[in-house]
Order: sequence, then C-alpha cells, then structure tokens
Amino acid sequence: MAEDERQILVVEDDALIARDMAQLITECGCTPVGPVSNVADGLEAVRQTPLAGAVLDVNLGDDRVWAIADLLDKKKVMFILATGYTTTEVPQRFTDRLILHKPLHPDTLVAVLSEFCW
Repeated sequence: MAEDERQILVVEDDALIARDMAQLITECGCTPVGPVSNVADGLEAVRQTPLAGAVLDVNLGDDRVWAIADLLDKKKVMFILATGYTTTEVPQRFTDRLILHKPLHPDTLVAVLSEFCW
C-alpha cells in the first residue's frame, strides 16, 4: 500500500482519547489525519484526503457522526465506530460495521488498525 493510502482519519471530541488514537495509528505504520472533533471538519477531511480508513467517535457533543460515516461509505472507505454508549443508536445501515466500546483497549485498536494499514 502506498504511503498516501495509509492515512487514517480520527474523529474524536475528547482530546486525550484523540491523542492516544493518533499515537496508536502511528505505531501501526499509518498516518493519522486529524484528529477532528466535529462533523464539519470530519466531512472536509474525508473530501480532501485519500483515506485507508477512519475511527469515528459516534457522539460528538450534541452531534452524531452519521454524515461522516455516510460519506466514507459512499467513498468505500472502511471505518470503525467507537462509542461509550449502547449500540442501539447506531442506524441499521451501519450495524454491520465494527463497533468498539469505550474505553478502547489499545491492543484491540491496534489489531483492527492493522487491517487498514497492511
């Protein structure tokens, strides 16, 4: 996979979690994009950046990440949903996606990210 194809978008509104995700992405041999903490910036990143994948926090303050997930899906970019809440709020169209529960265990995230980066 070419270097520019190994970019992973991080959409997370908690700065500490976002920093940790970006570090794990780097350790997996990929390049983190962002992190971004809102839907508008996430949509812009998807439009402007060739991505291998994305890690999406479901809840971004009062917003949900579904517009970003829809655009990623349209572009056929793999993504992971991360949530600290129940998965019942995940729309039916995304229930087949990998959903990780927060707090994310680093080993789990690394294993999943390895699929994007190798």
